[in-house]
Amino acid sequence: MISKSELQAVISKYNLSGMNNAVKWVTKDNQLTIKFQSPDKNMIGEVIHTDFDLIDSELAIFDTSKLDKLLAITSGDLNLQLEKVGNIYGKLIIEDVSYKLKYSIADLLLIKTPQRVNDTNDYIIESVLDSESINAIIKAKNAIQSERNIVTFTITKNFDGDQVLTMIFGDSDFSNKVEYIVPNTIITNEPGNFSIPFNSEMIRVICANNRDADTATMSLNLNGMLKFEFSKDNWKSTYYVVRLAKREDQ
Repeated sequence: MISKSELQAVISKYNLSGMNNAVKWVTKDNQLTIKFQSPDKNMIGEVIHTDFDLIDSELAIFDTSKLDKLLAITSGDLNLQLEKVGNIYGKLIIEDVSYKLKYSIADLLLIKTPQRVNDTNDYIIESVLDSESINAIIKAKNAIQSERNIVTFTITKNFDGDQVLTMIFGDSDFSNKVEYIVPNTIITNEPGNFSIPFNSEMIRVICANNRDADTATMSLNLNGMLKFEFSKDNWKSTYYVVRLAKREDQ
């Protein structure tokens, strides 16, 4: 059994407001693992749920939006089962006290395998995010309306002369800007002056779909890799976001 709200929360972590509809659910020993990649290949992620009551299987969920619509009419705790069509699993059965739903499982060949991330763990900046800072990032992005969706990470100094991580939302010298100093940040190895641009909408969507996390961190290295980690109770999610190409931040 799994609650409707918990299942929807797990789905939202990879679907990211409709960004990733086609994924593979891999269940082994009651652990669900979902790996995914954004259409522009600038973000690779993984969601894990450690108490997922479903038999060991690999399921091609080709249209998550349709699955979401089915889940919308359910309530309370859900019982998940698989139904075979011939020798393969063809239906995901979802039951609550009132409804029995059947979601059609696609062919695994239709699901593209995400690229693998070589995480060298050479992050020079690590921020512990709480609900206030997650909401602040979302608000900063929402305050800037720009087709290019750029946020630049840089190191500035606060009123006390200490180095601080600053996110600058806005894409040119003549555009409106919002600067947000990220609290609870550790800066190591004296990174000096740098300016690394990322897709601000990607960051907003990731934060918005993980604002229910109990713990969250954001890490950055000088090669332009931004890593987000979120967790709560039985789930955890990880996202690797690649910096924007130079031609986009000129």
